[in-house]
Amino acid sequence: MRASVTLLAALPALAGTAPAQQTPSVAVLDTAVLLAPRLAESSGVAASRRQSGLYWTHNDSGDGPVLYATDSTGQDLGFVRVTGARALDWEDLGSGPCIRSVETCLYIADIGDNRAARPYVVVYRVVEPAAPRGPSDTLGAVEALDSILLRYPDHPHDAEALAVTPDGVLLVITKDRTGPAVLFRAPLTASAESVTLRRVGALPLAASTLRGRLVTGAALSPDGTTLVVRTYVSLHFFRLDGQAIPTPLTMPGGVPIPVVEAQGEAVTFDGPGRLTLTSERDAGHHAILIRLSVAGIGP
Repeated sequence: MRASVTLLAALPALAGTAPAQQTPSVAVLDTAVLLAPRLAESSGVAASRRQSGLYWTHNDSGDGPVLYATDSTGQDLGFVRVTGARALDWEDLGSGPCIRSVETCLYIADIGDNRAARPYVVVYRVVEPAAPRGPSDTLGAVEALDSILLRYPDHPHDAEALAVTPDGVLLVITKDRTGPAVLFRAPLTASAESVTLRRVGALPLAASTLRGRLVTGAALSPDGTTLVVRTYVSLHFFRLDGQAIPTPLTMPGGVPIPVVEAQGEAVTFDGPGRLTLTSERDAGHHAILIRLSVAGIGP
């Protein structure tokens, strides 16, 4: 069944002039159950740049450093271990330039910090591996190229959302249960030294614990111009504007996600006008994959 949610509202500009009216909308293409038996908490997802129709995902905390492969039907396609990495609290997955080579890399965000106590968080960079061949293909491994140590400029934050720009910038969005969703950024380098994130500012997003609007994932459109930020229940679209606060394309409440998830976690662009979302499972629900078409976010 095809469902659609549309937002019809103009937003005030942050700099004083009103932007053109935007009408972002999403429509359900299909849904699938994630069938890999070990994949209980799909916390991050990235569309493969090597193989069309393939997705990489990973569990939340409690699993080892493992990347699972699936497709739009949720099939168990095996998994690949990431050597040289630890899995303390993996929360998101992005893809972007490798910096050291012309290949595409996956960026694994070990940035969860429920107690806001970690002195630094880690992003692992790995060359996107070849896809495993099926459920029994579980012996493959890919080595982490490096560990990017990130420090906040003020104090530790809990975060579950990461995106990587085509020109090599890490974007991290916080999930603090009190206060706004804050965007931080840092340039990607080939250096092994720790990097201090730069605070860009609070996103114009109505974060709310009671309403389920806590940020759990983020992704960039293939051309790097549109940032999508998801919460448990909503999608929020922004136009990137250099190093300034991104311009919102939706109202602070966002666009409701038109499918019920046990605990919605991850999002990735799968082409310029399509999103893929994944979720965790609980005792009464499966972990699922949702594909949405997106309209109204063009330049």
